[in-house]
Amino acid sequence: MPPTQNPDDAKVIATIQQKGGSGKSTITVNLAAVSGQNNPPAKADDPCPVVAAGIDRQGSLEDWSARVPEDRLPFDYVVTKGRLGEIPDLVKDPDVSRIFVDTPGFMETDPDAPMDADPLGSGPAAKAMEEVLEHTNLALVPLTQEWLTHRPAEFTIERVLKPRGVRFLVVINMWDSGSDREHKELNRLRKWCTDRGYPFASQAIRRYKIHSKAPEDGLTVIQYPESGTALRAREDFYKLALAVEQAI
Repeated sequence: MPPTQNPDDAKVIATIQQKGGSGKSTITVNLAAVSGQNNPPAKADDPCPVVAAGIDRQGSLEDWSARVPEDRLPFDYVVTKGRLGEIPDLVKDPDVSRIFVDTPGFMETDPDAPMDADPLGSGPAAKAMEEVLEHTNLALVPLTQEWLTHRPAEFTIERVLKPRGVRFLVVINMWDSGSDREHKELNRLRKWCTDRGYPFASQAIRRYKIHSKAPEDGLTVIQYPESGTALRAREDFYKLALAVEQAI
């Protein structure tokens, strides 16, 4: 538990990776959707206890969430766009139990910063990230089959999360199960984590075209049109949500 939190505070789950394109928004939105579905308001007029928050100035989470019809959106959402103070206020809000935070792609860091220096730096984006990390109960670090996501994932863990004592879980994301029927690539990614002593979610998030079209179509994983693919996609996120709850 972050030192700034009390047991009754909302739990913060932040998806973070130095490199963009690793699927952070998809993980954040769909985990919030599954959590919101499983934790609806006690009464119809009560606030939703699950909030998705975006600190990215580009507002990707806002663009996606705003396209989902309000009566079908199973969570509330806020977009700080780097403004400070909103995440801590949500943490202390007695009506909120879970906050899923989407962090910026291409997180601003200085890879050449000395090992004893903070690679986040001191600009506005760095301050917004620092505020989130101060309240994070669990960080999810996406890792894909693309080799270029591996070093940034390691950098995120070793230089950003570990020095702050932030608990983390690697999420194998966008796994192409169709071309990896023997699970060689999946096992390679799991070994990558094991070799470094990184905990990882046992359920990988499979790559489906339906995920990439969901923001434009105004859908979350719980609203995908019924099909075998939709069923498997939901299964991935239900299992990941269970792993997150067990970890926090």
